[in-house]
Amino acid sequence: MKRLLILAAALFLLANPVLAAESVQDLPMPRPLSQPIAGLAEKMKTLAAKPRTPENALALGIMQALSKQYAEAGQTLAPVKQSLPSMAGWAGLFLGYAKFRAGDYRGAFAEFDAIDPAEPAIGPEALLLSAYCLDGLGSPQALERYQRFLALGEHPIRPAALWRGAATAATAGDYTTAQSLLRELYLTGPWTASAEKAEPLARELFRAGRISYSLDSPDALRERIEVLLDKSQTAKAQALIDQYSRTPGADQARALYLKGKALYSKRDTQAAIQHFEDAARLSKEPVLTAWSIYHQARAYWRFSGPEDAARMEELLSESLRRAQTLPNGADLTEAARRLLLLTRIERGRFQDALPMATALASPGSVPTEAREQAAWLSGLLRFALSDFSGAEADLAAFLASFPNSDYAPGAHYWSARAKEAAGDPARAVAGLRTLLERWPNGYYGMLAANRLAAMKGTATAPAASAPVADAIQPGLDTNTPAIPLEAMPVSPKTANPCQAVNALSAPDEANPSLERAAMLQAGLLPELAERELAALNAKMPKDPAVAMRYARLATELGNHINAVRATSRAFWGCLARGSRQELQPLRDIVYPNRFQDLILRNLAGTSVDANIIRGLIRQESFFEPEAVSGAGAVGLMQVLPSTARTLAEKLGERGFKAESLKDPAVNVRYGVRYFLERYEEYGGNLALTLASYNAGRVKIGVWREFLGGLDQELFVEFIPYTETRDYVKRILGNQAMYALLY
Repeated sequence: MKRLLILAAALFLLANPVLAAESVQDLPMPRPLSQPIAGLAEKMKTLAAKPRTPENALALGIMQALSKQYAEAGQTLAPVKQSLPSMAGWAGLFLGYAKFRAGDYRGAFAEFDAIDPAEPAIGPEALLLSAYCLDGLGSPQALERYQRFLALGEHPIRPAALWRGAATAATAGDYTTAQSLLRELYLTGPWTASAEKAEPLARELFRAGRISYSLDSPDALRERIEVLLDKSQTAKAQALIDQYSRTPGADQARALYLKGKALYSKRDTQAAIQHFEDAARLSKEPVLTAWSIYHQARAYWRFSGPEDAARMEELLSESLRRAQTLPNGADLTEAARRLLLLTRIERGRFQDALPMATALASPGSVPTEAREQAAWLSGLLRFALSDFSGAEADLAAFLASFPNSDYAPGAHYWSARAKEAAGDPARAVAGLRTLLERWPNGYYGMLAANRLAAMKGTATAPAASAPVADAIQPGLDTNTPAIPLEAMPVSPKTANPCQAVNALSAPDEANPSLERAAMLQAGLLPELAERELAALNAKMPKDPAVAMRYARLATELGNHINAVRATSRAFWGCLARGSRQELQPLRDIVYPNRFQDLILRNLAGTSVDANIIRGLIRQESFFEPEAVSGAGAVGLMQVLPSTARTLAEKLGERGFKAESLKDPAVNVRYGVRYFLERYEEYGGNLALTLASYNAGRVKIGVWREFLGGLDQELFVEFIPYTETRDYVKRILGNQAMYALLY
């Protein structure tokens, strides 16, 4: 029976050439085989001139394979597997690759199959490549290999395995599996090239009645659109929205709603508002109507006029009213209440905002992000309204409910500020010291240290127990490391939290990987050495020796985010509490200080602290001159070409070219000039200046009008955009960290 099914499937595929298998030679290669190697041609010449040791032969063979010299690579690498057993995996991977590219799928399969899939650096890739080989041979066993690879979890080339697995299953007549894999592909990666390649297969299988999943059904289109919008694949989403709106049976109100979300993502806000309004008017589905009204209100939040704010509040109130009539309206109710709270804070309506924060933070509610934020804001609102005892009580309740919250250090800080404002400096100092014991190097540690210094002269304030200079050590920003330092529960201060930085003796089980990495690096292949160390670091994230080896190499290769993440996982105790001297081994990895002459030269004659520009560059580009953002901002200070062109005209400079922004001298000159213009525009208010970089002038105009009278610390807390608020805190923290380290 099974043979008959396979024969029927084969005849079906023969009758439909659109389903013919894609050549496995065109399938995407995993990272070790597709990773660019800097200066490859010159390195090959260098290696060719060296004695042919097994180590040099390994490196040369890998480079030959990457240079498409497949026959030569095979001859070079074959002996290495026997002569250098510790590197047999790497040699086998590239030997198999050379055979694969030469069309010898059986020989390639034997090489890939010999590699343990559990080998962290190359095992999953070898398993996928073995499936490619069986696929190229037309073997039904390819499906089992693809499924084993998929069972390993997330991987950059997972969509290719889903596509080829589905094709292999269809060839074998296993249409149930084919449908399952195709559906997963379109629910998880509809923007990928593999999804595009799989479309003819999915459509033909549905047309022939082999599967029930139709790519072109209204439900499938809607699912794909929602995934695309969630992944910011707006252009692809818009094309499908147009198709959805033309599809019989599609909900036209939903099409308008989805188009509104796409337009909102493209910042075509006025058009988005109109689409949401039309969706709410046409919809016969109460849930869609209520959410359309909510998103219409959310779009109005981008505008600054009082009529916009009034319209937004009216819409939010309406969406909230509708949400409370829905059987599953809890999510919308919370979203509307949270946005109402933030808009009232944004407009300085603290008295109106406080009861909303209290209600949203109700202890009877299920713990959610919105409830946590509301509980935190209720304490700050009471402080802003000069209800200092109420602020202290609310912040204490917040800490009892959310002890490990990201806001916890801030709750300690503002509780101390409330004690000080209430006329109890002794308790305030005690609270600040408690904060410094747990988070001395965070943003709030900086604020606490500065506050202690300011209170030192008061009659009732005890002297600080440690020099303030040692306390002003803001930690890593929460955007860069994998583990936010501010949110970590920290044990009492140890005698030497940085001892592990210099204790670089790795455990014995790490030695094989470290030796392989060293051999690859000595063979002029640092990119592959980094992969070996990255896999080891993922296995032993808290081992200091492994983390330091990986972080240093990643830094050399310009992979700064990975380096900082590895460092923060292994050395968070030191980063949280270390002194200037103790932090020296980590300094260049976590807080590099490049181009300081350019920064100082362009700030000459101003009162701006050079450390704020260093902190800004670290946040924007991590000192990478050729960094380019998705919005088109370029270089160290992420300057938009249009902004630089305007500055060039002001300076009387002709012939500006956007490419010149990758030159550090040009970028810092324009970037500092732009910063100084903003700084002067906002009266030397650093928080406003930094917030304007992230949120733009329209929003800053509103915040300046209604929140500008607050002290800078409280203004930062009340910035309603989470991204902007965190951005400002990170750069201010960076500024103080550079002051400490350099």
